[in-house]
Amino acid sequence: MLRRKDFDYINVYNITGKKLGTIKDIIFDYYKSKVIGFQITTKGFSKNNYVPVESVISFNEAMIVTSTMQHNGLSFSAIKDMDVVDKCGNMIGVVEDVLIDIYDFSLKGIIISSGFIDRLIRGKSIILINHTILGEDSILFFANSSIILKSMPHNLIKDRYYEKV
Repeated sequence: MLRRKDFDYINVYNITGKKLGTIKDIIFDYYKSKVIGFQITTKGFSKNNYVPVESVISFNEAMIVTSTMQHNGLSFSAIKDMDVVDKCGNMIGVVEDVLIDIYDFSLKGIIISSGFIDRLIRGKSIILINHTILGEDSILFFANSSIILKSMPHNLIKDRYYEKV
């Protein structure tokens, strides 16, 4: 699984090797829970700033595509920092990122947090995207539970591992 921020500033090339730009944002269909394309930055005055998922040939450290086009859709930047509320109207956090399945570009979950201090104490939460409804001002979470992740420094875990050995 990848996060949306893993796509930031990845170079996009056409099949002849010409650099078209870099990935700026992801465009997705929220109700189908699927990434449908990528918004790219382009050089000059080109209006072809969209790469549909169907035209992606290869994706690794760079993205190779067959075509670009002009398209507008729901981008991640439109829902970033949007409030997430539960069935009772209580705010449970704000959208921080999304989880994307790299094999079929489907959206699996939304990563939310409720503030810097709370994130240090309790960690971030992941809610499944099929347990949410997108509104104009907020996202409704209607399930009873979420997955809680703790943020641990990588070096701390690594040092503990070496102490045990």
